[in-house]
Order: sequence, then structure tokens, then C-alpha cells
Amino acid sequence: MTSEYSEKVEEIMTNELGQLGKFVIKKQCMDLGIDPDNIKKEDLPKLAKALGKVMITFGGDEKAKEIEMKIRRLAH
Repeated sequence: MTSEYSEKVEEIMTNELGQLGKFVIKKQCMDLGIDPDNIKKEDLPKLAKALGKVMITFGGDEKAKEIEMKIRRLAH
């Protein structure tokens, strides 16, 4: 059973990167000590920042900011 936040983050990232999105989430979660299947509300700010940094490579600064904001908004 995956958390609601895990599902939403995965949806955001797979919309941008396809299947690679899942891998990117797992990698960033591992680096941050977060269970990718059980992302909690309090994990979202640091995960948003990490995923935003990754997105600079794939989509540039604007895309990175957009992704970071989308993920941060999940906490509200």
C-alpha cells in the first residue's frame, strides 16, 4: 500500500519523465532516507527540493521550479 503522497509525487514525475520518473523518485528518496512507497507530508519540502534539482538537467530552471512547487503544494 503506497501513501497518497507517494502516488501524487509519482504522478507528477511520470508526467514529466515517463518511467524514468519512478527511478528518479526512488534514487532521491534513498539519498534522503525516505521510503519511496511511504512518503509523508513532512518529507515533501526536502523531496521537492531534491527532485527540483534533478529536473534542472531534464527541463531547465523553469521546469525545475514548476516541479518543486507542484510537490510542495501537495503538503497543503
